[in-house]
Amino acid sequence: MVVNTIFYDSYQQEIVELRRHFHTFPELSMEEKATADYVEKYLQKLGLQTSRVGEYGVTAMVWAPENIQSLCKTVAIRAEMDAIAVNEENNLPWKSQKDGVMHACGHDAIVASGLVLAKLCLKYREHLPVNVKFIFQPAEENGKGTQLMLDGGVMEQPKVDYFTMFHYVNDAPSGVELHRGASSAAIGSVKIKIKGQASHWCSYQEGADTIAGAGEVIRAITKLNQSYQSSSPFILGIGTISGGTAKNVVAGETVLEGSLRACRMKDYDCLRKLFLKDIEKIQEEFNLTIEVEIDQQPVPPIINDDELVDLGLAAGVKVWGEHCRLVTTEYLSGDSAAYYFDYAKGIFFIFTAKKSGEKAYPLHNGKFDIDETVLWKSVSVLHQFLLEFSDKKE
Repeated sequence: MVVNTIFYDSYQQEIVELRRHFHTFPELSMEEKATADYVEKYLQKLGLQTSRVGEYGVTAMVWAPENIQSLCKTVAIRAEMDAIAVNEENNLPWKSQKDGVMHACGHDAIVASGLVLAKLCLKYREHLPVNVKFIFQPAEENGKGTQLMLDGGVMEQPKVDYFTMFHYVNDAPSGVELHRGASSAAIGSVKIKIKGQASHWCSYQEGADTIAGAGEVIRAITKLNQSYQSSSPFILGIGTISGGTAKNVVAGETVLEGSLRACRMKDYDCLRKLFLKDIEKIQEEFNLTIEVEIDQQPVPPIINDDELVDLGLAAGVKVWGEHCRLVTTEYLSGDSAAYYFDYAKGIFFIFTAKKSGEKAYPLHNGKFDIDETVLWKSVSVLHQFLLEFSDKKE
């Protein structure tokens, strides 16, 4: 059953206003108090009963009509609420009011879309062929929020049969993309602690320079990234480095932290082993002690369910036509939401929202932005996706 009389575009202004509100007042992971309060009040104003998970997680149910709800499957919609530690460089009326904190990953739009989707589900509840659980999750960026929500039983009370997540990106014009199979990469954290011997530079022979050792580690990483062969993307990268105590002292300790990402687990495992061998050589050559922590069990790739992809494509085509795309390009993005997929079959919608005629700055950049005109269309795709379950064969 498909509702053809819903004027989804009439909800555009509300979605935009919500998105701009959240963008103006961003909050870091596990600090989403005002965001969670706003979300909860919005849902309660709709007449929905809300539940808190931990301090900042919020859930709410929109049930199918009473005569069928006990027979219906439950579909979860996940929306992340946190921002990141990036200083906004956009000069917009709704720019972040918190120095060093910004919704540079599109979570402002995700929360806004999730709220209006809940409103639509409730308004057109008589057409719902499924029960819908809305999960507003804190702390996606630091990876802690998913486990918090799972430990809180969000996939079990009531039992979730299908899990839905969605993101906004700005690397392609207005549309929606879906993958069959893997839709993200395996993501592991990397921490390298190099220990040497501090000394004054006037007697540098007595020291063991960990900054020089860090340079060798970075060279090894660069060589590995250039020489390793795979048909799928991968990267071993360092994001932070700190070491030394004074400019006239040989650094006795240096710490590097980063990420290992690969679209195939076999590549992840192989890269990890090769890098550890390189570290052994550097230790011996430079008389250093190097402790390396690389996750053996990384955040796994998100694997889309084929049947849900079919439903998603059917919904996407109705809204975007040819701009609903089944893609094979692999990306190195990752999300701890992959752990939800252990509990239920799932799907990951990617809404592309490049601003026409403007340079697109990447995720986590201080100038990241999206084309807001896609918002009502993305919400309509998600609503139509839920309605498509009326034709799903079990």
